[in-house]
Amino acid sequence: MRLRACLIGVLVAGIVTLDARQQSQVFRSSVDLVPVFATVTNPDGSFARGLTKDDFIVLDNRAPQAITSFSSEAQTISASVILDTSGSMASALPRVFGAARAFLDRLTAEDRAMVGSLFYVGPPLTTDKARLRTSLDMLPRDPGSPVFAALDRSLTALKPESNRRVIVIYSDGKNSNTGPFRTTTSDQLLSRVETEGVMVYAIGFEGASISGAVKNIAKRSGGRATELKGADDLSLALAAVADELHQQYLLGFTPAAFDGQVHKIEVRVQKPGFTVRARETYVAVR
Repeated sequence: MRLRACLIGVLVAGIVTLDARQQSQVFRSSVDLVPVFATVTNPDGSFARGLTKDDFIVLDNRAPQAITSFSSEAQTISASVILDTSGSMASALPRVFGAARAFLDRLTAEDRAMVGSLFYVGPPLTTDKARLRTSLDMLPRDPGSPVFAALDRSLTALKPESNRRVIVIYSDGKNSNTGPFRTTTSDQLLSRVETEGVMVYAIGFEGASISGAVKNIAKRSGGRATELKGADDLSLALAAVADELHQQYLLGFTPAAFDGQVHKIEVRVQKPGFTVRARETYVAVR
């Protein structure tokens, strides 16, 4: 799993600064470490801050794990933003591009991103927000809806990145494998997400349902799928994803065995009333 091999190089020597009730923790980098990003919310839906390592329980195939590394600091991300520009979206494209700009505005100066469509690859990942906005203005219209191929392409583009890797896709998630895109399957995508540790956030058209395959990939990755209603604000929805990515806890543990199998992960908070969302699976390989 590449994210374990690189494991957020910017965190290697960082001391986490917590409030007076918390402990200072050092996040250690290791090729044997499985990183788990956890989104924790209060009963009112707001992000829960101020938790310590001792507030968490991590289960690997139902077995409790020692959390050997911990951070509550915002982590630098590398994000691939995929926008559906197919014909059915023609009237909505000004809103879509405006929402994408809102997402880019929420990124930090160190965050890296790239912007593309379902069919077309955008320029490489960069921290240059002006260049990213120009990429939006130059996106051509999609002649089809190869959702799976677009996700697979983003996984490949993100693979060399040492930051936390994220895909944000705006589409109904209904895949159309045509022409050169016939070989990409949802099972292949899920396997790559589990192995490479990439988080997927899917946002559906106003009033449209995201496909079950894309919902499953997003859920298993620790991201989420959000289906917008006709009156919902897409800009707020995309900005909320950026905010969430900078509000997550990072937990690390070392598996008892590297057996090459898919393992199930469960993250719990030992205080009542909190909701936790994190990746549900990983592949135990060095």
